[in-house]
Amino acid sequence: MQADAPLIILNPTAAAGRAARLARSLRSPGDLVVTESAGQAEQLAARGAIEGRSRVIAVGGDGTLQEVVNGLGDAPAVVVGIVPAGAGNDFARSLRLPRDVGAALAVALHGSARRVDLGEAMFADGRTRRFVAAGGAGFDAQVAAAMAGSRLRWQRGRAGYLLTTLRELRRYRNAEMRICWSDAGGAHDNRLPALLVAFANGAYYGGGMRIAPAAALDDGMLDLCVVGDVSRLEAMRQLPSLYRGRHVGHPAVRMRRASAFDIEGDAPVHLDGEPFGPLPVRVRILPGGLRVAAPAPASV
Repeated sequence: MQADAPLIILNPTAAAGRAARLARSLRSPGDLVVTESAGQAEQLAARGAIEGRSRVIAVGGDGTLQEVVNGLGDAPAVVVGIVPAGAGNDFARSLRLPRDVGAALAVALHGSARRVDLGEAMFADGRTRRFVAAGGAGFDAQVAAAMAGSRLRWQRGRAGYLLTTLRELRRYRNAEMRICWSDAGGAHDNRLPALLVAFANGAYYGGGMRIAPAAALDDGMLDLCVVGDVSRLEAMRQLPSLYRGRHVGHPAVRMRRASAFDIEGDAPVHLDGEPFGPLPVRVRILPGGLRVAAPAPASV
């Protein structure tokens, strides 16, 4: 491998093997490495940072990108490129990257560097994890766990996500949660039964749901979407509105913005669709924490 060449990290399991098929046709001037196990993308990215790579490219979904970002840590000179080839690709969607693989690879290799924010979650057991698109506590994390635990090809897509969501709704019970944050208006301490609490860096999560329609990747804030004590039937009725961002008008939904907050309760947590255990969790934004290869300004 050449230290001055881009390092391309491809997750062959992304989108039920779609990324693996790309490996056979991907042509670039970089060094291509295909991962063989979970966590290897993180290790490869860390090695790329040590080698002094100026550009590291993730080929996969949000989970692959999350591994790369955590592997790079605080390496200031590295530009991260993205070829969206996963089931969700929500960060790429918020960044408005092209869906065509060739066009996305061109941006990843040659696009100008743009500073965007990163999220960071700190757990009670001492783990700290950065995330790119969004996370959540409650029902959406239970769906993420069900998706992660399945090897069924049909589940890895929007239709599979919706079917898994409907199945998990039958099992889930709304949880008592406590959300604490501070802003210009002072300190806030909310306790309520909730279906979920989502926190978003960009507008999208869950494979295209506009969970936080007003979110921006470079505003130094996280957008919270708190869905209160809704029934299963009401949750099912509101699912289509999530893709259009119209859920924000529902009386049980509260949108908040904060740079840091704590969530407590008896509920699971996910980051970028990957399950990460139970609450409590402290979440904060890292303003400008990631340099990413982006389309030309006129397209962003």
